[in-house]
Amino acid sequence: MIAPLRFGLVGTGIGHSLSPRLHEKAFELSGITGSYALLDCADASAALAVFAQLRLGDLDGLNVTTPFKALALQTADAWLRPASHRSGVFTHPANTLFMQEDRLVGSSTDGHGLAAALRSAQVDLAGKRVLLLGAGGAGQAIAAELLAAGAAQLRVTNRTPAPAHALVDRLNAVWPHHAHAHDWGEARGLADMDVIVHATLLGHGQVLPDTVAAQLDWLPWQAWAARPPLLADLVYAPELTPVQALARAHGLPVDDRLAQAPIAGTRIQQDNLQIVGIIQYFGQAMLAHQAAGAFELWTGVAVDAQRMLAAILPGATSNT
Repeated sequence: MIAPLRFGLVGTGIGHSLSPRLHEKAFELSGITGSYALLDCADASAALAVFAQLRLGDLDGLNVTTPFKALALQTADAWLRPASHRSGVFTHPANTLFMQEDRLVGSSTDGHGLAAALRSAQVDLAGKRVLLLGAGGAGQAIAAELLAAGAAQLRVTNRTPAPAHALVDRLNAVWPHHAHAHDWGEARGLADMDVIVHATLLGHGQVLPDTVAAQLDWLPWQAWAARPPLLADLVYAPELTPVQALARAHGLPVDDRLAQAPIAGTRIQQDNLQIVGIIQYFGQAMLAHQAAGAFELWTGVAVDAQRMLAAILPGATSNT
């Protein structure tokens, strides 16, 4: 008999995480027996102790979130590069760890999760102008995916400029002249963006809506209200995230095509739907797809991310 598999999430302040529910659904869909625990670590030494358990075989796979993604990459013996990164080397913080023979391997399924979530919402990035807010762990992981999906222009802005410039340099080594660093607080040149991807920590945890509004009041909300871009927020919330609520307060409509999805089977159609407004439940969709990617790395078994997503949408029951 094969022993139950033991997976978990390493991070700080992760009690709100939907990952256990997602992986409970993945176990159900795959027929694999296992458990998924929230491993809240106060500091780097505690996180390293959990990583050591993976090396010793006491755990079978780990997801990693803020603030330990960079530490996970530094600790790993090898890096599994996403296929979408082509010939470029984008060593960015890892959100997934597993053992391969005697090596601790780090990878990231965030980029896969972003691309799959966009497809599930019927969004085609080909030829689009994209603004990426945030060049931290998540932003670094998804930036190459945005260009690989065909974005014509990617502007990257970060409250601390150095990470944005470093990321843009790496991207332009593979997609010359497609990526541009943009000064945080400078609205000029952003009015005609087609897609906004929010990947900062604003809206996580106990950040108050007024704080979010104060940090993002420089964005060209008035211009966007007149010509709404699509807003995809990597944060998730039961309804609208603080950033999404701010956008709606400025007049952006809510695009709830993910909430309306039948989930079973693909919803991608041939007609090019208008990209406009706030993608509600986008953070949940990205989380579900990146979780499915991690589960496949750990087990070799592909699971239906759309059915995993259905299990965490508002109103879902544990046996969805």
